[in-house]
Amino acid sequence: MDIEFHYYITCIIALRAGFPVEDALIISHASQYVDDNTDIFELDQGKAEAYSNYISQTSNITKPEKELMRIYPIFHFMPGTKAEIECESTMRRDGKFHVLNTVPDNSNAFSALKAAFESKNLYRIGIASHMFADTFAHQNFVGYYESFNSMKGLLEKTIPDVGHADAKHEPDWPAHVWTDKRLVSRNTEIDNRERFLIAAGRLFEEYRNYLNQAPDAKTVKADRESLVAEINKAIGDCDKDNRECKNRIARYKKAIGEGAKDYDENIWFKSAAEKNGILPAFLPWTTYTWKADFQESHWYKFQEAIKAHQWFVQDNILGPITKDLELERL
Repeated sequence: MDIEFHYYITCIIALRAGFPVEDALIISHASQYVDDNTDIFELDQGKAEAYSNYISQTSNITKPEKELMRIYPIFHFMPGTKAEIECESTMRRDGKFHVLNTVPDNSNAFSALKAAFESKNLYRIGIASHMFADTFAHQNFVGYYESFNSMKGLLEKTIPDVGHADAKHEPDWPAHVWTDKRLVSRNTEIDNRERFLIAAGRLFEEYRNYLNQAPDAKTVKADRESLVAEINKAIGDCDKDNRECKNRIARYKKAIGEGAKDYDENIWFKSAAEKNGILPAFLPWTTYTWKADFQESHWYKFQEAIKAHQWFVQDNILGPITKDLELERL
């Protein structure tokens, strides 16, 4: 999924579930920032306030294997359990199964989301929401170098088989319809709208359960159906090449209402730290210093939540799965 779901639609879901506007904006910003948190910053090195963050995404899919295993399965391609991986929706023409296959709404993803709710940390809830939603868009792909991901087209043969790289952006566009020829014939046509609306409904249910605001299951169901209809209308007509993205975002912002804000991937970091000297920010040796009260900043709280999410998933989910696993490039 991209910014449309992770930021704008997630904000709508959080609002309709009952989160206050400011909380909904933190959750949705954290959700999208998982994709934009691609740089490691070394702040105040040599001082008591020295700090280094973890990244949660990389635009370079040729990174070393251990780097990928610390990012993709944990934040974007959460594997399902053995029983979930071997279900009908994952059936492929070649008959293959993979222990790291991403399954929508899987038990492992739910465990990580539940842990985020138990922490009552809005940033961690946003991070886990990103991971949970991605299980719907990234289903049937593995967050690692694996031939299991290969789409086997002429162009795709030149692209590393990491995640859905062969499918490019097709799984991430909300109004897009595409074909996954790896699956059995009855499952090959993929309607992203259907997947995204199911994800929205499930995330709404879990938000509502966390807030404990619904008096009964009947009310939750009715509210979920209303939300899904609202998001479906905002997504609009089928958009094969994602050309209507800006128009959809305008409709999402209208649904959010007066509190709607355009997403700015740099605002949290700029509010927490400042660049030293005159060197441009893109140079690797540029240094940064904390601003006052940095521990109260959105960026610091987000980075601490990233670490907490990663530690939980690694210790409780991914570690046990990969302990004795032989991977193609490990």
